[in-house]
Amino acid sequence: MGSQDQHKRPDLFGAVAADIEAKRTVAAEAAAPERQARDEQAAADAALYGTAGWDALGDRRRRLAAAHTVRQTEAGGPDAA
Repeated sequence: MGSQDQHKRPDLFGAVAADIEAKRTVAAEAAAPERQARDEQAAADAALYGTAGWDALGDRRRRLAAAHTVRQTEAGGPDAA
């Protein structure tokens, strides 16, 4: 009993949480270039607002541009109004 008290047992939940976090980090890093390209496209599309180019965009791209603008405005980002 005494020797067990002196050795800290591994924390299974901590090990699982660390593994999940490591996998999330790897996935986020892998997705970063695609996310950046998508954000750049949305910003470029948003810049077309009020022009004939905006009218030529499809509904999905207009929604993505609008959502991007909302996120930037809420975050106080560089594209904020």
